[in-house]
Amino acid sequence: MRIWSGFAAFVVALVVAGCALVAPYDATYDQDLNQFSSDTAKFVAAAAAGGPERTVTSQQAVAYYAASYNLLDRLSQRARLSRASVPCATDAGLKVFWEQSGASAPLPADVDSLDCREFQLYAVRHYVDQLKYVHGQPGGLNPGRAKADGGALQTAILGAIQTFNVTKPQSS
Repeated sequence: MRIWSGFAAFVVALVVAGCALVAPYDATYDQDLNQFSSDTAKFVAAAAAGGPERTVTSQQAVAYYAASYNLLDRLSQRARLSRASVPCATDAGLKVFWEQSGASAPLPADVDSLDCREFQLYAVRHYVDQLKYVHGQPGGLNPGRAKADGGALQTAILGAIQTFNVTKPQSS
């Protein structure tokens, strides 16, 4: 299961490798993903500290996962509606990771046409799924799991933020 951290590095490298063929900058992604990163950090820290978030069935955990999936569904739909004309070169890699335990939704039929923004959002969803999966294992989200799997999710969120910021206008 530690393949996730390798995939996180792959997701970040994707940005550097040439995913510049994305749709124009949209501040919604930047704002929402930065807030999601902050919410994730708070949630994981609370779980690691032994708070009620440690248990996957707690009110806090249920609310966190519901809000996370809602956000990713909305952003994915928004990205789909403004899809860039060039598919992301690494979409094939996403299929391999999606076959792991815990995937919450199937990849779309047109997965080979995803642009890099969509790819990144699905990668983030994969890490939310993996966090939830390990969260549901005996012992809940203990400090070690919180650090490892929460960190992998944060890396994926960072990769998505970087991808969306490729087209951000430079301030003078």
